[in-house]
Amino acid sequence: MDNISICNKGYGAGGSNTNKNGIAYEKLTELDDKITIHSKNKYLSEISFNDNEKRYIKPKQSNLFKCMKQEINLNITKAHGCKKPDECYIDQQNKNLFIIEKKMQQSNGSVCEKIQTPDFKMWQYQRTFPSYNIIYIYCLSDWFKENCKAEIEYLIYKKIPFFWGNSLNYKNDIINFIINYK
Repeated sequence: MDNISICNKGYGAGGSNTNKNGIAYEKLTELDDKITIHSKNKYLSEISFNDNEKRYIKPKQSNLFKCMKQEINLNITKAHGCKKPDECYIDQQNKNLFIIEKKMQQSNGSVCEKIQTPDFKMWQYQRTFPSYNIIYIYCLSDWFKENCKAEIEYLIYKKIPFFWGNSLNYKNDIINFIINYK
């Protein structure tokens, strides 16, 4: 996985290739090959991570709100950027909601600003699902290491977990974080 190459022609990572490159990165970093599906319907799957018996709910990307409809504070207006997490796991037993936001970038652009927003998103998700603990996680491409040093420093300062999606250990690292979260 260290040799990820998603070519982007033009002036940067934006424009017509933004969605295409982002979707390719989301697919590459999905944990689906590390889970066992115990049951599923059109909105979600009940899963466990391989070699672990604890079960989680994995909503399909656009179905988080349908899966959690009994937990939603209906007085909260939905906010931009807080509607469809890239990947999400619900620990119903411990009332933890793990939201994984994936950001892939190859050249300069406004994406650095996107990783400056976890405070707002956690606040918004916490108000929306008040009985759940929100764990907001970033999956970042290696580009961020050299190009968003202040933002990475901020994530560390705020104790926002982030993982390098290009790492050979990415999937095991993030699964271990979820399984061992206290």
